Amino acid sequence: IQMAFIGSGLRERSTRVGSGSLLQHVTMAIWLENWRRGRMAVIHSYFDASGSPSTAAVAVAGLVARPEKWVEFDRRWSECLAAHGVSALHMKHFAHSREEFASWKDDAPKRRRFLGGLLWIIEDLVEYTATCAVYVEDYNRFDATYRLSEFMRPYTLASLTCGGHIVSWATDAAYHKNDIVWVFEKGDTDQRDLKAHWDRMYPDLGVQPILCRKSDNFPDRSCFSPIRAFEAADLIAYENLQVHKALQRESGLIHVDQLRKPLKRMESLPGAKHWGSFGQQHLQDLCSKYAVDSREPDTANSE
Repeated sequence: IQMAFIGSGLRERSTRVGSGSLLQHVTMAIWLENWRRGRMAVIHSYFDASGSPSTAAVAVAGLVARPEKWVEFDRRWSECLAAHGVSALHMKHFAHSREEFASWKDDAPKRRRFLGGLLWIIEDLVEYTATCAVYVEDYNRFDATYRLSEFMRPYTLASLTCGGHIVSWATDAAYHKNDIVWVFEKGDTDQRDLKAHWDRMYPDLGVQPILCRKSDNFPDRSCFSPIRAFEAADLIAYENLQVHKALQRESGLIHVDQLRKPLKRMESLPGAKHWGSFGQQHLQDLCSKYAVDSREPDTANSE
């Protein structure tokens, strides 16, 4: 990508790509609204979540690559979708054979080919991945004793944990931590809590998280297009949510042959060795490390 292509030159070049993704990624790098220190963004991270505080766990996944790789990613991902006759990957639809995937319910070979093609694109172009799950039952148990929900919500905890791994990877890869764009799929539960805690947990980061929808026109209002990276993050977050659901059902122990095939393949992704979760012990350690206040006894009930 030639970063000097701005204004009309950038728009002219972007039209040759077809999807508008070049315009979207490069202009985000140049005109990032929340940029504080005047640095150029050189790597972009995209996040999506699976699950909610009313499910067994909240899983967040983040994917990282340079802008030129995201441009190629968008192109190839869109081609794979078109080849299979669908417009987008929504795991809640794909997993349950709904909407565009309704006719795929009993076609296991087609489902395998489709996911296999998408995973190949992730393997080929994504430079780093991070994911974290928070067990809701354990979280609620500790929240009854500590002011955990006031300290940090499950979505925030998972997101910031992913962010920490990405910052560590970026530093090791000789990127400056303020050269990262942080883009979260808009609409996940507790995103206000994430933004409230961002500066507190990362006081030396010079950027704020950006919230975009799966199809958006940020930052250029004239360019509206799907952000395919969110679909990939949705896939990884969903598969992680499923394995943590299985771990809860099996009291924390499952065998390799019980893992879903997509997750087995994801084990080779960069960063996968650091994927993790917050269960009882990790939440206890968190409360101790950050001195999370205990809840006052309910004096009315005790009397």
